[in-house]
Amino acid sequence: MTLIIKPNKSQVLSASQQLSLLRLPANKRTRILKTLGRYERTLARKRISSQTTVDGRRFAKSKSGKKSRLLQRLGRTLEPYVKNANRLELKHKAPMTGRIAALHQKGGIERMTAARMNRIHGQPDYKAPASRSQAKALVANGYQVRKAKGGLRRATIREVMETLTHGKAGLILSKLRGKQKKQSWPIPVAARPFLGDKADNVQRQLAGIIEQINKTQRG
Repeated sequence: MTLIIKPNKSQVLSASQQLSLLRLPANKRTRILKTLGRYERTLARKRISSQTTVDGRRFAKSKSGKKSRLLQRLGRTLEPYVKNANRLELKHKAPMTGRIAALHQKGGIERMTAARMNRIHGQPDYKAPASRSQAKALVANGYQVRKAKGGLRRATIREVMETLTHGKAGLILSKLRGKQKKQSWPIPVAARPFLGDKADNVQRQLAGIIEQINKTQRG
């Protein structure tokens, strides 16, 4: 979110407040904007906590079907920054986190790679027993084993988990599906705008901060 302060007749700030703000030394304007930034950060974190967008709608559900809360880490690392004493930005220190936040804010396509999956989830232990999800997928795709008296029959989930390794199960599943192992693939990301605010609300809050400072100075 970016805020640029300029006198504007449609703003909530009165003309005297606008002029008073613009006359302030740069360090005081910076302090005012940082106070506003902390307020906007609190709003963003509340939206993430309630899983709602700026306009009050529920976040789009995760494609994976998981019911865990979304964007939790993005709220924790959000910080207010002030540029040239007249521009407020809420952003993340880490550029990668900022790119992820922007993707979720606006929606788009994320490119996932096998190498990145390994960094996120760790390198799979290909010698470990096949997982239950692999076994279920193999059975669903028609994986067969030999009968004691000859011929083939469909394997059970238990048989797959007891006889195949994680690596071998993955290779067999790829062959049954007729697919080669992908090195990269697109993941659609739904827009979940949690940053931003209505202009009148921003200006109203700014007016309140200025008034509070004036009261302190008068006291």
